[in-house]
Amino acid sequence: MSMDADTPGADRVPSWFLNAEELAATRAKIAKLQRRAARKGFTGLIDVTAVPATRSSTSPGGLPVTVHGFDVTITGDPPRYEGWRFVAAVDAVEGGTLLRYPPGAPAEVNNDPIRAGECDHCHTTRARRSTVLVAHEDTGQLLQVGRSCLKDFLGHRTLPVFLTTDDVTSSLGGSLSGTRVAWDVYSVLTYAAAAVEAFGWTPASASEHGKVPTRDLVQLALKGGRGADQLRDQLAPHLAEAADRAPRICADLLAGLTSDSGYEANLVAVLRGDAVDAKHLGFAVSAIPAQQRLTADRARESARHEAAQTVEHVGVVGDKVTLTGVVRTALRVEGYTYHSPPSVLLVVDCGNAVAKLTTTAAWAYPLKVGDPLTVTGTIKAHTEWNGIKQTVLSRPKNHDPLPAQIPLTDAAPPRWETVTSPRLDGANAARHTTVRTPTRGVPLAR
Repeated sequence: MSMDADTPGADRVPSWFLNAEELAATRAKIAKLQRRAARKGFTGLIDVTAVPATRSSTSPGGLPVTVHGFDVTITGDPPRYEGWRFVAAVDAVEGGTLLRYPPGAPAEVNNDPIRAGECDHCHTTRARRSTVLVAHEDTGQLLQVGRSCLKDFLGHRTLPVFLTTDDVTSSLGGSLSGTRVAWDVYSVLTYAAAAVEAFGWTPASASEHGKVPTRDLVQLALKGGRGADQLRDQLAPHLAEAADRAPRICADLLAGLTSDSGYEANLVAVLRGDAVDAKHLGFAVSAIPAQQRLTADRARESARHEAAQTVEHVGVVGDKVTLTGVVRTALRVEGYTYHSPPSVLLVVDCGNAVAKLTTTAAWAYPLKVGDPLTVTGTIKAHTEWNGIKQTVLSRPKNHDPLPAQIPLTDAAPPRWETVTSPRLDGANAARHTTVRTPTRGVPLAR
């Protein structure tokens, strides 16, 4: 539980630092407590006040990590029953007495006169674990009543549902656990960038193959746990540069992602906020490869724009030209009919020209991106693709000579092959037993 109670003062109001989910759970449980109290006849009020706040700390790698949440205080009106107001619970400790007040009640009673263990109702003193101070609404009379006598004193068979701030905290249980599940967006991006730099990008789907996703590494670095110290040591050399990059990554994506739906819209929504919840951590961490893709897209667009300024059409339609360049696109296109063979679509970068051609010639099928090619063809059309001028060739021929064919083995001279047949009787024995098997290409002899 993250509780701020280090500031001295009698009227200090305890506060907790909670995330949004814990705050919602706290309010729900307090509302349940108050409904129980009302059913039992007690009046009073518990009020939860939440103010957006942050907490900062320094990671072992030296990076400031900021966590977003809420400063939560619990105040209210002490419980009452039949004109008696519950002032405080009295606990016996070695140094005297300790008074615990209801949420929002001022520390108005002097501790010294209070005698731990005494009861003004049964007038006995014994080793009581706790007693209760009550005050009458009209007369202001202050009495100390043992918890076992409180039922008789009030004429009510049950104790108050809530009496002190500690009682409320105990009833809330895990709501005030203080588990921090929201981190500053720049902290997330910093650790994500450092993790990608150190280990490369690993998507969440890779966990099915035994790999640790980048998202899980970032969560471990931020939240801590088994192996966190070793991981932070591995990330430490990259944190300073990553911290410088984090604001630029965020700004680049907010400016460059323009889709209003799908993944891009979700990522922008996460990056626009100051904090990242645990359930959205994967989106935030994926900002690193998203920014890398955006940078690559911009580089390609810049190269395309530059090419558009330098590439020109070649010749005029109908001319026969020979162009030399490097294959940039090599795609196999299925035939238009069942019997037609597949064709190959080639785009060749020739420096200040781009040739586009489609062919079913055998020489085109082995080509792949990056192969050099000299091609001769007739200009069929001048077109543009993404702003880049292309010269379309028909009836293309590979200008490079075909590799020499491996010669066949020298033909052997014709030979007679005698096949020995088993000895036969009668007409079968009279059949010929010798056949001529000529070598390929040698004319049959008569």
